[in-house]
Amino acid sequence: MSKSFGNTISYLRKEKGLSQKQASEDLGISQALLSHYEKGIRQCSLDFTVKLADYYNVSCDFLLGRTAERNYNSKNEHINNENQKPMLENLNSRVIMDSIEFVFRILSHINQREITRDTSEILMIEIYAIIRNLFKINPKNNEEFFSTSNKNFDLQCISMSQLRKFHLNERIDELSKSRKFSNKVEISYNIINDEYSDIARSVLNLIHSTEKQIKK
Repeated sequence: MSKSFGNTISYLRKEKGLSQKQASEDLGISQALLSHYEKGIRQCSLDFTVKLADYYNVSCDFLLGRTAERNYNSKNEHINNENQKPMLENLNSRVIMDSIEFVFRILSHINQREITRDTSEILMIEIYAIIRNLFKINPKNNEEFFSTSNKNFDLQCISMSQLRKFHLNERIDELSKSRKFSNKVEISYNIINDEYSDIARSVLNLIHSTEKQIKK
């Protein structure tokens, strides 16, 4: 089993708001054994992996890091359940934050100031644009909060972001020609699960869910 297996079942338990004691009782094992599974000290049997998948309503492949898709039922009943919304919102927040952490860890391996700067500015511009749009919801919000005019700020943000992306793409194209840097950026399911096990599930979830949106 991959190193991320323990992190995944620990994350799923916390996502459901369960203590180790409660989860271990539900699963019919000792709390100590569940703790060992979550810490990666011991490996569980295939039968127990299936039991965990049923308990957390995910596929065995998801637990084993073979896919980023949880394989909920096609009706997405978990999304329609009002009680699940706060959990999903927290999950989405975690996925985004962990994925940004993943990006900056990769950037630290490359150690190129210009690329890190362009990436940071792209992210800041996109978040800034979202904040300004949220600001519009309440008409009572004072426009003086921002030092720049609200007029055409969307187009300005898009223009700024596109320029940064253009610079970033140029610099990455240059690096891609150098073996020195290409060897520092190896990305695959196995590498993400093994070398970024603490955030692997979030990164793979973001990749999978975004690609599903693109393909629609």
